[in-house]
Amino acid sequence: MKLRMWPSSDARWRSFLSLALDSGLLRERASGTWNFVTQICSSAAKTLIGNSSVAPLFLDNDNDYGNNFPNAKLGATRTVDRPEDIAVAVELKFLLPFRIKDGPDPDPEDPRPVQMIDASTADDEKALQEYAYRLIADTIQGAGSKATTIHAISTGGYAESNFWESHWIVKRANSAEPGPDETKKRSGDAQYKWVPVEISSPKMAARDPRTHRHIQRVLKALTTRHRLAANYTCEVHVHLGRLDGEPFGLPGLKRLASLLWVAEPTLRTIRDPESPNYKNIYTWGSELRDFSRLARSLSEISEENHSYPQIEDPWVREALCVLPSPRGQNKDWKALQEIWHAGSYQDLGLLLSGSTKQYRRLGFNFSAFGLEDERAKRSPRTVEFRMMEGTVDTDLIINWVAICNRIAEVAVVPYDDRFVGALQNVLPLRVTEDQAADCKRGSTQTEVPLGQRLGREFRGLMQQLDIPRAVYMGFEEKVVREHHEGVVR
Repeated sequence: MKLRMWPSSDARWRSFLSLALDSGLLRERASGTWNFVTQICSSAAKTLIGNSSVAPLFLDNDNDYGNNFPNAKLGATRTVDRPEDIAVAVELKFLLPFRIKDGPDPDPEDPRPVQMIDASTADDEKALQEYAYRLIADTIQGAGSKATTIHAISTGGYAESNFWESHWIVKRANSAEPGPDETKKRSGDAQYKWVPVEISSPKMAARDPRTHRHIQRVLKALTTRHRLAANYTCEVHVHLGRLDGEPFGLPGLKRLASLLWVAEPTLRTIRDPESPNYKNIYTWGSELRDFSRLARSLSEISEENHSYPQIEDPWVREALCVLPSPRGQNKDWKALQEIWHAGSYQDLGLLLSGSTKQYRRLGFNFSAFGLEDERAKRSPRTVEFRMMEGTVDTDLIINWVAICNRIAEVAVVPYDDRFVGALQNVLPLRVTEDQAADCKRGSTQTEVPLGQRLGREFRGLMQQLDIPRAVYMGFEEKVVREHHEGVVR
């Protein structure tokens, strides 16, 4: 139903009737009875009375799609994952600045608009948050996408999950806060008033070309219409799952876990080692290889007290052939044995999560499968990549989403030879440093700047994953630039 065909003349009523339709409530509960229609109208009325400032969630000229693709609902659950089944969603944390009314512009040379507020609004944290979230949601809607705020959702009596498939959700970024660069005085001793914001995209088909354009359009609107900032307390998170809401098949999830375990040190080189949050002091996303239950258990594993059947996946077995013998004492060999020994989603989820709250959600977050707390139980059955630092660079964000998509695709889809190539590329790097150098350079001993070596390793992994140079080049340059200290033999 197109909203412009609705007979009501009150735009606010149309907004909330649209909200009920678009959230999936009507599809899930409709029985053709007048009773249900009455319930929907009653809910809309309650929401309207509670908060009349929510903008329409259907737009007359809306050419966006949420994830309403023909293949979004797969019907019967598939036991084999396909590339076209993969869904992606992105979460961005940033800081939105406001200028105090009648005061000087803190950055008069910045051509981007900055919203003004009076002093009383600046002192009212709740009012300022609601205003900030609404501004961001309006900007996303102005770019042609559906958006709502956490205040609109809660006031209407809905859950965030009602909007996962169709709307950008705007809310508070709990970890984000202004740092020294944001709080310093600027032109004329002026300062901004900062509001931490998080936006979560709808679930979208990873392979659909519209997904790239959708994210790009939204980010361009946000970064050109606001003076956004992102510092070390902000991050970019990417969720990978299936369009039908089912989890990846367990063998595919184990392949993904195997690749992420071995490739983690290479992928984490995209983080600035000089950042105050390099070791995830401000945000939760620490190393899988250091803080998961798997990592903590490896020191207790020996060939004598652990005898597992052969790893069932032939691709993983083939990749492991590059490890030097004897393999039994190799950390990664033991780790992959443990991963493939997990008998269920929950066993695997617990194994790849930390035992304490701070380390439950690691840089590669499998906690949604462990079901260890209420947040995990409410979460979608996705793997979350939490390691990328906060940024407002549109190209970096979009390219990181593309890299995460490819990693998931080559791992969860059976019989993709790029998976073996990627795993074999990074496995030798996880041996001792001397052995890794020998694997890469034979017997030649030369000094290599650390940044160049790490950049080369990152490039090698990207090439094995068949990722275009234009996608990974910005990250390779970042790795080389930021890891400039030291040399490795």
